[in-house]
Amino acid sequence: MPSRTQVQGLLADGLDYAEAGRRLGVPAGQAFLIATGLPADGGDTLTTSEQHRPGMPQESTQHLANPPADNPTGKDVVPRWLEGRAAGDGPMRRAAEVRDARPEGDRAPGDVHELTSVLTRDHDRVNALLKQLKALPGLKKGGSPAQRSRRESIVDLIAEALAGHEPSEQRYLWPTVREALDEGDRLADEALEQEREGADTLAALQGASPDSEEFDELVERLESQLRKHVAFEDAVFARLRENLPREDRERLGSKVVRAWRTGPTRPHPHGPQHPPAVVAAAGTAAALMDRARDKAGGRPADRKGTEDESGSDVPERQGPEPEGPRE
Repeated sequence: MPSRTQVQGLLADGLDYAEAGRRLGVPAGQAFLIATGLPADGGDTLTTSEQHRPGMPQESTQHLANPPADNPTGKDVVPRWLEGRAAGDGPMRRAAEVRDARPEGDRAPGDVHELTSVLTRDHDRVNALLKQLKALPGLKKGGSPAQRSRRESIVDLIAEALAGHEPSEQRYLWPTVREALDEGDRLADEALEQEREGADTLAALQGASPDSEEFDELVERLESQLRKHVAFEDAVFARLRENLPREDRERLGSKVVRAWRTGPTRPHPHGPQHPPAVVAAAGTAAALMDRARDKAGGRPADRKGTEDESGSDVPERQGPEPEGPRE
């Protein structure tokens, strides 16, 4: 058992009770009790002399009696153990491999027409795909061939969603922003530049192998670009709701949804972004070409976020289940 002199000597050297206790091999609350003769839980009413005993801190000592619990989930070994357990569970793994990555629910339910609600709902669906993409390790993080194949498919699902989303904004959202908002031209120009950058990245991704570090780097760039763009548009939407009558927003939202049904399905980074009539004409031509290619089949989005059908399945795990996590 450490002595009072030992504890107080460490305090005099500038250590706190937690470090003094650690060096002496006792809990912080016990080190406090040794140094002062008082419990750390503050349960006693202290006299004036007790309040000025050597080693008595000015702040509360309750935390010494009830130190924060050690949360094992914050240790690196725990997620590794969980991953091992999941990989060893054949039915769970197979269910994950065939799970449709597309967000549930209609893209545009019949009761949602208002412009900013329609577009925000579409943003949420893209964000759901981004979360799934981020959860799958790529080549740089040791992802398996099956995981890299699923990443490729999810990226193409994002490309498919944005291919119709952004031309519809170029036809209806940004011309409205230019007319309805102060600095509307600046806001629209900035948004269109962001959309151009994202389309460039998506086009580069479709030319990159999912088994390359280039693909992983492009995915990181795309995620950053999309999050920045969504945050920018959210701020614009708030201003539109303040400055544009709801009936106008309802009318425009319905037009956006109709444009989705006939719009492109692949990124076209070099297509026109304004004026609206030119965007519409180019979109019609692009959509015809895209849908002909889609009909031929073989695009990664057809797998709906599952792995490649060519045989990149994760092999069945052999041997006993992994033991619990150990340091």
